[in-house]
Amino acid sequence: MHPIQRIRELWQFREVIKNLVAQELKVKYRRSILGFFWSLLNPLLQLVVISLVFSLIFRMQNFSLYVLSGVVPWSFFASSIDGCSMSLVSSEAMLRRQYFPKAVFPISFVLQNLVTFAMSLIVLLTILGPIANLRLTPALLFLPVSFACIVAVTLGLGALAALVTAHFRDMRHLISVLLSAWFYLTPIIYPLETPDGQGMIPHEYRWYFKLNPMFAVIELFHRPIYHGVLPTNAELLTAGAVSIVFLVGGLLVFWRSEDRLIFAL
Repeated sequence: MHPIQRIRELWQFREVIKNLVAQELKVKYRRSILGFFWSLLNPLLQLVVISLVFSLIFRMQNFSLYVLSGVVPWSFFASSIDGCSMSLVSSEAMLRRQYFPKAVFPISFVLQNLVTFAMSLIVLLTILGPIANLRLTPALLFLPVSFACIVAVTLGLGALAALVTAHFRDMRHLISVLLSAWFYLTPIIYPLETPDGQGMIPHEYRWYFKLNPMFAVIELFHRPIYHGVLPTNAELLTAGAVSIVFLVGGLLVFWRSEDRLIFAL
């Protein structure tokens, strides 16, 4: 089936995606007194621990705001990839009973996490912003573009993770390990450069860190939230290119194997 036909088919199943997202959110917070606020606990604890430890190493102003602007987007990215990896396997019974486009399941998982991610970032910035000296600049209006880029990357990689795990179940554990390593290779808890031009990474090695495809994507959050400025043209172009490559490449590979996936489950 041609990719355009795949997209049209997904659009026809948009109500299914909507219902899956709504159902998962209801189940997630059912019989929970604090409900959504439990979702804030993990990034909040990460923020506190990382800020306390690394603020002793990096003498940066408002270091907690820098960590917040990177940890929350990364939490969305990592948890979505990890969840997508098992989205097809856990939906095996449903797929055997009725036909659905297989991409419905990783897409619905990413969208479910997107709702939590957007609300978490807004709430955390509202609560911690005054404490962390968040500046309300026009650059914050750029954040919808930042969201779009990280969602595109996540959808593409999430589809690949779902495809690979459907064939090799042990891949879920490997994916978790790779995501942990990727986290430390991305300037999230440490700045590649500090305002004084220094940083933990020597100048001659910084170029290698910028080859990390998630570097530019995370910078789309660091720049408007922490620095109060728009991303550079290079960061914007790189993040846009990375988003398109991962989204298109991931979905094309997924669709190429989609019709045979049922035999792998």
